[in-house]
Amino acid sequence: MDANMKNEKVAAAIKAHFAWFERLRAAIDSGKSEFVPALVAKDNQCEFGKWIYADLKSICSQEKYDRIKIKHAEFHKKASEVLTLALNGKKDIALKQITSSSELGKISGELLIILKSI
Repeated sequence: MDANMKNEKVAAAIKAHFAWFERLRAAIDSGKSEFVPALVAKDNQCEFGKWIYADLKSICSQEKYDRIKIKHAEFHKKASEVLTLALNGKKDIALKQITSSSELGKISGELLIILKSI
């Protein structure tokens, strides 16, 4: 994979990652979502996850691959928990779970740092 393609893939992964925060915010605001928490918890259902399992290994070291895969899985587990809170009407708790200082926010930050270093 050439450098331009790699940069495009990483940029798309970052964009897809941030889209989850928008989806979670919408679910918190409305109490509804087109997504099901059990599926959100799976790290291989989103576009980013599919890319991790299909192509990521070919463009980064095993160490970075493992770190990205682990952080991405942690992100989805936490996102599922936040979505569950949102769908159960626990808006205030869910909002606290999507701040930059929350566990989800920290996992997200770590994941982005690793991705940008590929």
